Amino acid sequence: MSDISTISFLLIHGFTGTHFEMEPLAKFLGKQGYAIENITLPGHETSLDDLNKTNWTEWIDYAQAKLNELKAVFDKVYICGLSMGAAITLVLGARNSDLAGIIPMAAPYKSPDWRMYFIVAIPFLSSIYPKHKTKEKGWVNLESLSTHKSYGYYPLRSIKQLFKLLKEVKRSVPKIEVPILVIQSKKDTGVPSNHAEYIFEMVKSTDKTLVWINKGGHVIPKDAGRYQLFEEIEEWMKNRANRN
Repeated sequence: MSDISTISFLLIHGFTGTHFEMEPLAKFLGKQGYAIENITLPGHETSLDDLNKTNWTEWIDYAQAKLNELKAVFDKVYICGLSMGAAITLVLGARNSDLAGIIPMAAPYKSPDWRMYFIVAIPFLSSIYPKHKTKEKGWVNLESLSTHKSYGYYPLRSIKQLFKLLKEVKRSVPKIEVPILVIQSKKDTGVPSNHAEYIFEMVKSTDKTLVWINKGGHVIPKDAGRYQLFEEIEEWMKNRANRN
């Protein structure tokens, strides 16, 4: 069995979100004895203007840099991301064959909303309608919703960058060979459930698992399904340790 002190997790939050949405999972994994790096992506946790100044390659490059730091110290590194963070997780999973495993949660395989195509197709739209208010839908744990932190708006320029990132995801998924645990909430109103099925079917990984979260919505680590999430990850890690 592996010494857990040699294992680390890189955690990546979602689009317009914060590292706080990954904090419940970070605390759980920390209690298990794993080292945790819960990052904040460029342009996040500051202002919408800052987000509008970043592009999709900066998000990936920043996560890759943090990943490299972990790989320099720990024998085994896992990546776990939520939503856009899961999209980045998939890209990094394709680019880093030495990863111990990846855990994409609520991962979009392509644009989850037809309006994204509309935004991309009309270049001047972002200048006349620069941001779109987000709607927090699908939450079950309303107490967790009350403490959820995000910008509250989607800046349209950044949505175009997200669209470009998702094109990279489609190119990356068939190249993934590292162990993968795909996690999707049955009641996710943000990313359709068939995205998880696409990812699970298209990866080259022979060590792959698909788990459906029964409660809660899109923000799995904070909503009502987080306890099932913790159990599923704990079980997956135990099974991996027993193989070594």
